[in-house]
Amino acid sequence: MQAEQFNKILVNIDLLNSETLVQLKELVEEYPSFQMGWLLYLKNLKQLNSPEYGTVLKKVAIRVSNRKLLYGFLSSETKKLPLNIELNSPATSFYNLKEDVESGTGDSLIDKFLSSGPGRIRRNSNDNVDCSNNERNEVLEKSVIENDEIITETLATIYFQQKNYGKALGAYKKLSLKYPGKSVYFATRIEEIEKLKNI
Repeated sequence: MQAEQFNKILVNIDLLNSETLVQLKELVEEYPSFQMGWLLYLKNLKQLNSPEYGTVLKKVAIRVSNRKLLYGFLSSETKKLPLNIELNSPATSFYNLKEDVESGTGDSLIDKFLSSGPGRIRRNSNDNVDCSNNERNEVLEKSVIENDEIITETLATIYFQQKNYGKALGAYKKLSLKYPGKSVYFATRIEEIEKLKNI
């Protein structure tokens, strides 16, 4: 599909027909990231009541960033796209990178950061909080205490594999109370651990 023909279709959707369907399909197969091509291809499928419409709609819904606009575009009976497109000016005229680099303009915040060099990280005096050793010890003790809610069969198995038989035994006992349906299994594991513990 030529650019001129594509631009004409953008301006007037009445031009969509079975011939443009084939051309738009080739276009989206060649350029799968081209959103506008997918939109026109989908609109063309809908206008021709094609059975492929549902399948292609799923593909396009993923590719399009705003699904509300997609829905509005597909359900509207307007024959023009709700876009402000200047067809006469090329897209490269909107932004010229070479001119910005030569003139020295750019991201001044990034440039300032890079030119400042390495430095120290300073803390505010408000950040200094005095904690006594007792408070720190309490926090440390609380962090090591096991919570009965997080004891699982996997954790008990890990304790057993690490040969930490005391914790494994306690975990299996708690699990047998927590899950009475598996209490026979847990009782067997408890007996195994007690035998190994006595050896």
